[in-house]
Amino acid sequence: MNHSLPNPSPHAADLRVLPMDGLIRMREARSEAVSPDGALIASIENASGLPQLWLRAAAGGSAWKVTDLAERVVQIAFAPKGRDLLFTTDCGGDERYQFWLVPEASGTPRPLTHAPGVVHVWGSWSPCGTRIAYAANPRDARVMDLFEMVVATGETRCLLQGRGFQEALAYSPDGTALLVRDSFNGSNRQSLGLVDLASGTLRDLAPETGRTRYVSAKFRKDGGAIHLVCDRGREFHALQLLDLATEAVTPLVAVEGQDVDLWALHPNQTDLAVVTNDEGFSRLCLGDLAGGALRPVDLPAPGVVQSLRYAPDGALLMTIEGADRPADIWRCDAGGAGFANLSNAPKAGVELTDRPAPVVARLPSFDGREIAHFVYAPTGPQPAAGWPVLFIVHGGPEAQWRPTFRADIHHYTSAGIMVVAPNVRGSTGYGRAFHEADDVERRMDSVADLNALGRAFAARPDVDATRIGVMGQSYGGFMVLAAVTEAPDLWAAGIDIYGVANFTTLMQTTGPWRAALRAAEYGDPVTDAAFLAEVSPVHRLDRVTAPMLIVHATDDPRVPMEQGEQVFARLRGRGHPVEMLRIDHEGHGFVRMANRLTVFGRIADWLQDNL
Repeated sequence: MNHSLPNPSPHAADLRVLPMDGLIRMREARSEAVSPDGALIASIENASGLPQLWLRAAAGGSAWKVTDLAERVVQIAFAPKGRDLLFTTDCGGDERYQFWLVPEASGTPRPLTHAPGVVHVWGSWSPCGTRIAYAANPRDARVMDLFEMVVATGETRCLLQGRGFQEALAYSPDGTALLVRDSFNGSNRQSLGLVDLASGTLRDLAPETGRTRYVSAKFRKDGGAIHLVCDRGREFHALQLLDLATEAVTPLVAVEGQDVDLWALHPNQTDLAVVTNDEGFSRLCLGDLAGGALRPVDLPAPGVVQSLRYAPDGALLMTIEGADRPADIWRCDAGGAGFANLSNAPKAGVELTDRPAPVVARLPSFDGREIAHFVYAPTGPQPAAGWPVLFIVHGGPEAQWRPTFRADIHHYTSAGIMVVAPNVRGSTGYGRAFHEADDVERRMDSVADLNALGRAFAARPDVDATRIGVMGQSYGGFMVLAAVTEAPDLWAAGIDIYGVANFTTLMQTTGPWRAALRAAEYGDPVTDAAFLAEVSPVHRLDRVTAPMLIVHATDDPRVPMEQGEQVFARLRGRGHPVEMLRIDHEGHGFVRMANRLTVFGRIADWLQDNL
C-alpha cells in the first residue's frame, strides 16, 4: 500500500504529499571504520533493507556487501594491525550481542562468541591486534564482567568480576592495562579504573567528586595520560586530559554553553577535530592540542555529525545526517578544504531539497523555565481552523531531540500537519542541571513541560486546538501516556510506541543487566516503590479521552511488550478506542524495512482517521 496522509482541509489538492512508503525506503550508511593502512572503509548500510556490513576502497569506486545475515549488524571495528574486521549482531533486536570476525576483511565471517543468551558488550582491540577485551554477563545476568579473548584460538579469561554495569574502553598503548568505565551508580555518576592485565588488580582513577558522565576515553600515544570527553567538574561536556601520574584532570577544549560530542586526533598527534552540540545542531571545528583557537568548518548542510575519525592520510571521515537527508559517510579533505559524499546511499527517488528546515524555538514552562523545541512547519495553505499539530517526544530520557532524518515527519508536514519536537527537562545537551531536573521525585515536571508547550501551541491563532496529538517512543511513550492522563482535555490523539506504562513491572521485566541503570534514573524498586507506582500512567488510564494507538515489538529487552499489553488491555476493557500493533522479531526499535513500512504506514493511516 502507498500510505499517505492527505490534508483533511479542502486545500488538499494543493499539496504535494510525500508518500510514507517512499520516504521509509530511503537508505542510509553510517558508523564508518577505516583499515590501518587507510585503503578500506567499512560501514553499516541498509541498502538491502537490513543493516549489514559493507566495504569500499578509500580510493573510490562502488561498495560491496560483506555480510548477508538474517539479523542486523550493530557495530564494526578494524584491528589496529592488518585488516581483521570485527562486527557485532544480535537476534531480533534482543541486544544479546555476539561477536563475529571477517579475517583480513574478506572471506566468510566466523563467530567469535557462541552464547546467544549472553550479552557481549564490545570493548577494544589490543594494540597488537591479537586480543580483544569486552564485557559480558555469563556469570550473573545482572552483572557485566570483563573478559579478554585471544582471537586466533577463542581462548578467554575473566579479567575482572563486576558489581553492575561496566565496560572495557581501551587498552593502554603498551597492552599491559585496560581502561574500564563503571556505571554501578548510574550512567551519570560513572567512575574510571585501570586493570593491570598481569596481576588483575584494579586502580581507581580520578575518584568521583560529583556526578560525572564519561562519554569517551582514549589513551595518549605515550600512555601517560588519557583524553576524556566528560562533564567532570563542569556543566557541559568538554575534552579533558587525565594525567595518570598525578590524576589531575585538565580541560583542553571547552565551548561555553555547548557539549563537546566528538573529537579526533590527527595522525600527527597535534592537530584535532572537535564536534560540539549547538541547540542540537553539530558544529565542526579544527584546532590543536596546544590550545589555539578553534577554526569552524561548515558542514555540507545543517545536521548532526554521528561519528568522527581521521584517516591515515589526514582526511576526516564522518557520518553526517540532517533533517532532509539520511545518514551518509563523508570525507573532509585535510584542513577542511572540502567535503565528498562517499556512500551516497540510495534515496528511493525521493527529492527533499525544497523541504522547510526545522526551527528551534523556546517557550516558558509551568515554572518559567524555558523549554527548547524544534518546530517543523507544514506546507500548503493553512486550514481555516488552523493547523493540526503532532508533538513527537524523544526517548531516553537521557537523550535530546536533534535535527536528524525522520522519514515520517516529511510525510506529516507535507500533508499539512505541524510537528513539534520538545526537549523537556531531563534532556541532554543543555547542561547537567537541566539534565538532572527530572530525576526520581521530579519525574512529572517533564510531563508538565510537555503539557505547558501543548497549551501554548493550542493558544496560537494558526493552530486548531481541537486537533493536537502526541506520539513518542520508549521513554517518549511514557511521556505520551502521562500527558494524556494528566491533561486529557488537551490531547486529541495519542500514539505510544514501546513506551513505559508501569515502572513497577518494568523494573521486574527489563533486561537484568539494565535494571540498576534504570533504578538510578527512575527510582529504586524497593525504597521508591510507592513513588514508582504513583507516577506509572497505567494506574490513571481511566482519565484518558483521546483515541490511542499502541505499537510494541515482541523481543524488546528494554521495555518488554507487557508494558504495551497492560495499556491495551485496560483501555480495551473499558471500551475505550484503542488499537495495538504487535511486531514480531524486533526489539527496541524497528530495523527491518518490511516492519518499518508496516509500523509507520499504519501510524499514517491511523492519524488520518484520528487527528
